[in-house]
Amino acid sequence: DKVQRVTMEISGHSPFIVFDDADIKKAADMAIAAKFRNNGQVCISPNRFYIQENKKEEFVNLFVEKTKKLKIGNGMDPDTQLGPLTTKKRLNEVEDLVEKTKQEGAKVLLGGKRPSGFNKGYFYEPTIFDDVKDDFTIMKIEPFGPLVPMLSFKTFDEVVERANKHELGLASYICTNSMEKAHRASELMETGTVAVNTPVVAIAEAPFGGIKQAGYGREGGSMAIKDYLNIKYTHLGIKG
Repeated sequence: DKVQRVTMEISGHSPFIVFDDADIKKAADMAIAAKFRNNGQVCISPNRFYIQENKKEEFVNLFVEKTKKLKIGNGMDPDTQLGPLTTKKRLNEVEDLVEKTKQEGAKVLLGGKRPSGFNKGYFYEPTIFDDVKDDFTIMKIEPFGPLVPMLSFKTFDEVVERANKHELGLASYICTNSMEKAHRASELMETGTVAVNTPVVAIAEAPFGGIKQAGYGREGGSMAIKDYLNIKYTHLGIKG
C-alpha cells in the first residue's frame, strides 16, 4: 500500500548481426560463445541471427561445423560444454517451438531433437534453422534455449530496421571490422546494451538494462545507484 521504486529486467530477444567485412571465423566463435552460454537460457542470449547475404553460407557452414563439436553432458564434468534445460516445462516449450518453426517452413541444419543417451534430465541438442522469415514465431518470442534461426540481409539500413522491429530492446551484437559501421550501428540499435566484436555484453562496472518492453532502470555501474537515492532540493532564503 505504498509507492515503491522498481528496477526491472524483464526479457530479451537479441539480434546478432554479421556484416560482410567481419572476420567470419571470429564472428562464428563469438556467436557460439554468446548463444550457447547456459544452453541459451540467458536473457541476453542472441536469438535472431542476421548475416549479410554474401557471407551467409560461409558463416552458417562454419557455425554448424563448430556447433557439432560441442559436448553435451553433466555440468559437473569439466569437459561439458552444453548442459540441460532447467525444467520439464522449458524442454516442452523448446520442443514445441522447434516443431512450430519446421511447420512454418524452416529447414533444420542441425539438431532438432533430444540427444541420444540422455534419458534422464532435460537435455536438448543445439538446433540451427535456415530458410527462416521475419514473421516466423521463433523471431517473435524468446526461445530461452539452444535454438538458432539464420537469416540474410542485403544492406545496413535494412538489417537495422529489421532488428529494431522487435518490442524487446535488451541487447544486440554487432560483428564488423569497420569502426564507422560499428559506431553507427551502436547508435541506431534500439537496445540498452550493444556488444561489438565480443560476446560479452554485461560487466559489473557498466550499466545494464533494456529499453522498450525489455525492462526499466539499470543495474551495474554508477548509474545503478540512482535508484537507491533520494534527490533533495533546499532553497534557502538569506535575509538581506
